[in-house]
Order: sequence, then C-alpha cells, then structure tokens
Amino acid sequence: MMLSIPRKPFGGPLAFLIGRDVEGHWLAVETHGRGGGIFADQGAALRYAVFEAGRRPRAVRMTAKTLRLL
Repeated sequence: MMLSIPRKPFGGPLAFLIGRDVEGHWLAVETHGRGGGIFADQGAALRYAVFEAGRRPRAVRMTAKTLRLL
C-alpha cells in the first residue's frame, strides 16, 4: 500500500527561465516546476513565458546554463 502525502500548493507568482537544453532546443521552464515547454525558437519561448508570468517585470530571465524539463 502506498501512502500519498498531499503537497501544499505553491501560491506565489510564476517565474520562468529561458534557455536551451543539451540538444539545443529552446525551453521555457517555470522555476518551481509547475510548467514549461519546448519551443521552435527563442522568441516563441519568450512570448509564452511573458504571457504566463502575467507580463510582470523580472519574472522572465534568460540563462546560459543548460536547462531541462522535469
């Protein structure tokens, strides 16, 4: 029998990192692991993240680090 421990949902505002994965695909990754995706180009990833973050200043950041989706 497996027990499931309910997790407290994170209620803070969304924030995203934009960068590339090891294969060179553009990613938008939500910093708390609640969302994200693979995109055709940097602009598409940026548009998605800005929209999802509610156009808040400093909610979307670019990174040179390699990203991955969980």
